[in-house]
Amino acid sequence: MSQPELRRTLGLTSAIAIVVGGVIGSGIFFKPLGIAQSLPSAAWVYGVWAGLGVICLFGAFAYAELGTLFPEAGGQYAFIREGWGRFVAFLYGWVLFLVINTGTLAALAVGFAVALQTVWPMGDVTQAVVASGMVLLLAVVNHFGVGWGAVLQNVSTFAKVAALGAIVVGGFAFAGRAPAAAPTRPDVDLLAGLVRAAMAIFWAYEGWYQLPFSAAELKNPHRDLPRGLIYGTLLLIVIYVLVNAAYLQVIAIDEMRTLTSDADVPHLAVERVFGAAAAGGLAFLLCLSVFGAANPGLLSTPRAFYAMAQDGLVWRGLMTVHPVWRTPTAAIWTQAVWTIGLIVVLKTFRDITDFVIFAALIFYALTVASLYVQRRRLPDWPRAYRCWGYPVTPALFIAVLLFVDWQTLLDPESRKNALIGLGIIAAGAVFYAPLQRLARS
Repeated sequence: MSQPELRRTLGLTSAIAIVVGGVIGSGIFFKPLGIAQSLPSAAWVYGVWAGLGVICLFGAFAYAELGTLFPEAGGQYAFIREGWGRFVAFLYGWVLFLVINTGTLAALAVGFAVALQTVWPMGDVTQAVVASGMVLLLAVVNHFGVGWGAVLQNVSTFAKVAALGAIVVGGFAFAGRAPAAAPTRPDVDLLAGLVRAAMAIFWAYEGWYQLPFSAAELKNPHRDLPRGLIYGTLLLIVIYVLVNAAYLQVIAIDEMRTLTSDADVPHLAVERVFGAAAAGGLAFLLCLSVFGAANPGLLSTPRAFYAMAQDGLVWRGLMTVHPVWRTPTAAIWTQAVWTIGLIVVLKTFRDITDFVIFAALIFYALTVASLYVQRRRLPDWPRAYRCWGYPVTPALFIAVLLFVDWQTLLDPESRKNALIGLGIIAAGAVFYAPLQRLARS
């Protein structure tokens, strides 16, 4: 009996929803405070949110070309494998499983429980149970078909974009009533502040690369994959800049810097615009936002483990596709179990997000660099989409990401988490050969 294949059911709307819904989560709510405290003025805040969004867009241009060259399950894993070989591809899958995807999913699940705690007080054990329950619910939804996961993604994406739209409209209606802010804050170390802000903003944009993981389930990947990536990333830039503008219309940056909790910025903005009663409903918005952002972790990324199993890099059981629902159920549930383990053991996501981003930036840069390899190796290969601005835009993307990682290693406060990320990559190199023997057995 032949192995069931993944079903092509996703259109352009679902493609854009995977990009947007998989990105908008905790970042736009919890990161503006730290960014405001790191930068000298509101103009810098706007510039960094928009500028790093454009850098991500440059990455999306490269991913779009790679996705049309290799429109198969696995996404970024497949791009790295084709460009740099099996060993580097294995290291990426190793880090994706242990850090990038499961760490992000665990952090979002804990964020869901923390947001819910503002209206339903709970202890640490109950919080872990709620977070684990969210992961299990997402696993069940995606177990029973990519269509159900896509419906969940579409609904949650449209709902939270509409909610953020309300904050934007309300914030601009509030314009002029916030105290005037000083134009600059000269005591800020600009380079260090830019690096800290970049790490925060890359967390806010984390997940823009998810769509190619589901390329094998797009109805028309050569058309919808580049459109979904580019339109989705452009929409993210617009949303993030407008939401930050709304925050700053309501809360002057000098006042924003005096706040203490990461959740204070959206809470105070909603309270001032819509009243105290509406601020109480912010918990629902945060829960909805992180829930939708977590879904692609079990909708799209398990396809990378499916592809790795096909290549014999990991246990072949991970390529098991359900005979009825045509979903990679073994990969979905293996990932869900590991994520729950992270929730139970690690409990909070602050340290996890630091080394998640550090490790992720390394592999994003390697992925985009593989485009140069493919242009040289396959110069005449038919391309449904060609990276806009090549070779400059991918080079800028790589340079910015590696610069941020290098500066993170030089920062005494951030070095520990960066070294943990490097340690996990090194452990993958050690375990590569034994795991290859196990996968072949």
